[in-house]
Amino acid sequence: MSGRATPAKPSSGANVKPSQLPRPCDGQVFLEPPELNGALGLALGVEKVLHQVKTPFQELAVVQAGPLGRVLILDGVIQTAEFDEAGYHEMLVHVPLLTHLAPQRVLIIGGGDGGALREVLKHPGLERVDLCEIDAEVIAACRRFLPGLAAGFDDPRVRVHIGDGVEFLAGAQEAYDAVLVDSSDPQGPARGLFNPEFYASLKKALRPGGVAAVLAESYFLFPELIRGTFAVLERLFDFACYYTASVPTYNSGVMGFALASLGPFPLSPPEPGRVAELGGLRYYTPAAHRAAFALPRPALNLLPPEVASMQENLFASGRTGMPSL
Repeated sequence: MSGRATPAKPSSGANVKPSQLPRPCDGQVFLEPPELNGALGLALGVEKVLHQVKTPFQELAVVQAGPLGRVLILDGVIQTAEFDEAGYHEMLVHVPLLTHLAPQRVLIIGGGDGGALREVLKHPGLERVDLCEIDAEVIAACRRFLPGLAAGFDDPRVRVHIGDGVEFLAGAQEAYDAVLVDSSDPQGPARGLFNPEFYASLKKALRPGGVAAVLAESYFLFPELIRGTFAVLERLFDFACYYTASVPTYNSGVMGFALASLGPFPLSPPEPGRVAELGGLRYYTPAAHRAAFALPRPALNLLPPEVASMQENLFASGRTGMPSL
């Protein structure tokens, strides 16, 4: 959960200066600045600070936090924790890739912690993965302190590009079966990953029938971002919908994603055989895949009417799939 891009517009945390960002300390409680995430901040009991540095792009820290394990913090916001990272990474990756019939080439924008890459590499038939992360120090820190997430960087199918994700996608010379945007929240250097121009570039980078999954935040905390995101995705793509995962170390405990494609496709869970081939799953199940698209009223109210209607009726009359728009 560490994608990066050049700042493009103000965000909810624009009034927090770098000098005011909290720095974790041994044996103390670390508190996220509430103004960064819709007036809600998590408290984290820090046992020991393992690594802390100011990179050219952000404040970076890795801490040990008791039963939560090791935790990556960027610019004062918890990004990923060993305790629950599987929920985020497995749902970001396996929902879109198991929707696609046979993904061979995948692009990850951000993802410097390596968790999304680890999950992508589980898919049989994969030929190549490009990963673009702006901050090389995120990758270095996670390789050293979070090796369980970062184990995939040495795979020969992986090409790592250090640079701005917005620029990389805009200038992409190749097309992909899937593009995964593993970004942080829409503040600091990740702001450029939340605008219409970026989504237009994303569409151009997909092969026919290609699929994309993008961080779309919690419907509790970022309602306007979700409205804006789906207004753009519905216009650009043949299909777009919203799904969620439970991630306790993310504010509100609910992480949202946008799934979009260049062709209609059903949202039925994949065949069990495809899931069994992945191995080592800690969160994802076919049932969780399907249930992730069942939304409560507050989330449905943020979506375009046709998208909301489809998702609301997904389970009606025993239906197992969702028609295209």
